[in-house]
Amino acid sequence: MDEVQRDLAKSRALRKYEAPPFVVDVDPIEPRLDLYSPFGPLIAKAEMRPDFVERLNSRADPLARPNESSEFRLSSDIVFEGGDQSLMSVTEGLIRRYVTRIDGVAPQRVRIDIFWIVSQQASSPSPVHFHSSDISGVLYLKTPKIDGEEDEERKTYISGRQAGYINFLIGGKQKHCKSLASFKPRVGDFYIFPGWLLHGAEPFRGTGERRSLAFNAYLDGSAD
Repeated sequence: MDEVQRDLAKSRALRKYEAPPFVVDVDPIEPRLDLYSPFGPLIAKAEMRPDFVERLNSRADPLARPNESSEFRLSSDIVFEGGDQSLMSVTEGLIRRYVTRIDGVAPQRVRIDIFWIVSQQASSPSPVHFHSSDISGVLYLKTPKIDGEEDEERKTYISGRQAGYINFLIGGKQKHCKSLASFKPRVGDFYIFPGWLLHGAEPFRGTGERRSLAFNAYLDGSAD
């Protein structure tokens, strides 16, 4: 490898630290004010087709405990069912797109260690936590009916909202900086994010099941 090639390789390896100007909002009032989110972790969201969600629910229904919160691991036959539209193939594809978009380099290999289902009833939270993996994610398969939903949605995670939102946290109370992002669960929404990013699900008041699928994945050959 000559000196020019070495410089190019080094530049590619370091480029992942340079944040592109992701526009998150555009204010039409003059003078126009564009807001950017160039620093910190990025969260991706994809919307899965109804038939994809229905297939997973049909396999998870017999494993869930009626009217009781539970967690259970998905077997390999469920994970690989569906060929190129299997849970494994679809998730690996989304992870590759996510990493390539952020780092500019596709991982040579994506290793998904485990898929599991989290089935929650009313008043069941998932305390704030992180994962040991490189990449994690959550796919919503079922959502409950929230009691007093409009009233709950006027609240925030910090003020004690009980609507079952997923919340991502980073940093602390710095001025002019956001440190919390909340998302309302919707069936078919698939979030992908760094495993180290703190996140948790608030409890909900209502009826029905909040069912989500989670995974842990590791990357080989990405831009380290």
